[in-house]
Amino acid sequence: MINLAAVIHSPMLSQGVTIKRSSGIWEDGEFVTDGIPPSTLHLQGIVTVASSRDLKMVPEGDRQSGAMKVLTTERLYVTGEINDESNYSDILVWRGEEYRIYSVTPDADYGFYRSIAMKVLGEVPA
Repeated sequence: MINLAAVIHSPMLSQGVTIKRSSGIWEDGEFVTDGIPPSTLHLQGIVTVASSRDLKMVPEGDRQSGAMKVLTTERLYVTGEINDESNYSDILVWRGEEYRIYSVTPDADYGFYRSIAMKVLGEVPA
C-alpha cells in the first residue's frame, strides 16, 4: 500500500483547518451539551468541494448546498462514534463557515481519512 499522508501534509496542497468537538447527551431527540466547552483541534488537511460522487455517501435527506470534502491524517467523527454516543458530529471551521461532518471513510491503509461535511444552516451546540 502507498501511504499518501505526505501528500495530505504537502505545503502545496494542505491548509490549516479547525475542528470543534463537543460532548453531551441526547434528550428527547435533542443534543444537550455537558457544559464542557468544545475541544478545538488545529489540523492540516485538504479541503475541497464535494463532488456528486462524494455526496452519494451522505443520506439523501441530509444533502444540502455547501458540501465539502476533507482529507486528513487524523480521524474525524460523526454523532455517536465516541464514548457510547455522547458526542456530536465534529464541526469543520473553514474560511469562517461551519460544516458538520456527515460521513467518514477510513482510507487508513493509505494514510488518511476522507470526510464529507455539510454547511451548518442552523445553530451548532456549544
